[in-house]
Amino acid sequence: MSQIKEIAIIGHFGGNEEILDGQTVKTKILYNELQNATDWKIKKVDTYYKSKKPLKLLWDTIKCALTTKHIIILLSRNGMRFYFPLLSLCSKLFGTRVYHDLIGGSLDKLVLKYPDFRKYLNNFKVNWVESAGLKQRLQKVGVTNCEVMPNFKRLNVLKQYCEEYAEPFRFCIFSRVMREKGVETAIEAVEAINKSVGRDVCKLDIYGKVDDSYKTRFEELMQTVSNTVNYKGMVPYDKSVEAIKDYYALLFPTYWDGEGFPGTIVDAFSAGLPVIATDWNCNAEIVDDMVNGIIYPNEDIKDLRSAIEWCISHKKEVISWKKSCLEKAMEYQPDNYIKQIIRTIEE
Repeated sequence: MSQIKEIAIIGHFGGNEEILDGQTVKTKILYNELQNATDWKIKKVDTYYKSKKPLKLLWDTIKCALTTKHIIILLSRNGMRFYFPLLSLCSKLFGTRVYHDLIGGSLDKLVLKYPDFRKYLNNFKVNWVESAGLKQRLQKVGVTNCEVMPNFKRLNVLKQYCEEYAEPFRFCIFSRVMREKGVETAIEAVEAINKSVGRDVCKLDIYGKVDDSYKTRFEELMQTVSNTVNYKGMVPYDKSVEAIKDYYALLFPTYWDGEGFPGTIVDAFSAGLPVIATDWNCNAEIVDDMVNGIIYPNEDIKDLRSAIEWCISHKKEVISWKKSCLEKAMEYQPDNYIKQIIRTIEE
């Protein structure tokens, strides 16, 4: 019988809004999975309120830090600067065990920018990072207590994938919509391919929340594209497989600095979609080149275009990759990772 009665999770739960960015989705999934797997009382401290109700958030944080011995944190860059020193101090003064579940893939750069982060991170019980590459980079800057914990989602992985595809081949993007996610690169590549052959051989549908800073630009862009490019809106994270299962492949031309282990790749593999992705951060650790997708050089529209054209002209090979996608998706089901988290907390 577990001796643990209560833990807390500090992270972005999104208040009462349906927010579908990676940070919020990851925080909610962890909370729900631990609720289902344990009999622990799990307190929530929602960083969504940092600008809306800052005094409430401060009070909730102080109560949590003073009364809870086990705290899991999932933080944005701004949240780190507030919570790292506070929780590191609690760890030293009160023996609070802090488990840092990292979001994103640029913490090593932040450690170099804010040297005190190294001390704070090493005071935590563990830092769960999303890739082996990031673990190595953090070790190089002096963070020694890292364990690899990839992104995971409880999705209904397809049992059977589509084997019949014809022109126009349908591709999709399924992520936050912003320039740095390569949206414009993907649009340009698809439009160029169709123009070069004089017919619509491929289409692109874009799913996801449009980043606030990109709304005006994106609206203007969508006014200029052909009818082979369409914005499809947002999809709840647990409905992703059903939304994208009939597409030929997923495009992920990201060059966003904060990219960690992209949940969109788990969505794609679960739906049997090969992934065409940039060689950026940990993408090449997840996508096996020419096995369940294609990895191409960063931000290179010519290489993205070539990858799409190759997929269109090698239908048999791409369809064979779909089995590999579904097999890979099973690696990112939550059960094994939740057991790892529970074992660490119960040590």
